[in-house]
Amino acid sequence: MKSAIIYYSFTGNTHRIACLFADILKNKGEEAVLVRIRPLKEEAAFLKQCKEAFLGKKPELYRTLLDIKDFDRVIIGSPVWAFKPAPAINTYIEQCGSLQGKTAICFVTYGSGVGKNRALESMKKALVAKGARIAGTVSFQQSENKKQCRKKLSEML
Repeated sequence: MKSAIIYYSFTGNTHRIACLFADILKNKGEEAVLVRIRPLKEEAAFLKQCKEAFLGKKPELYRTLLDIKDFDRVIIGSPVWAFKPAPAINTYIEQCGSLQGKTAICFVTYGSGVGKNRALESMKKALVAKGARIAGTVSFQQSENKKQCRKKLSEML
């Protein structure tokens, strides 16, 4: 199976989990491609980014892989900001190609945990609207260690 792990990471927490996903899949003999997305103009202030998430903004993205027809599974990851995924994730899901016939997994990273379920639901709803079949969701608190995160991922995959 070939998986695209598409994620946005501001502080590195979501990147850490995306890399763990890739490592586990590769150890299972599967192909995994990491796709880190970035807004063309990334706001440096965390609180301003949270406000943009809350308002449902969809920034223009720096060049990225939007055609995912060659992948069987799509894994989408985002930090939780103001009860929502990061704005770049909203843009990506809106602009990516069809997800018809694809399996999708959503994951979020968070500090306090407030809003993680709403962020996951938002991502799931957008992916289903694009034709994906949701295989699961998982969330990771920033304080979880690598062993705890790897266990959650292994159980999911």
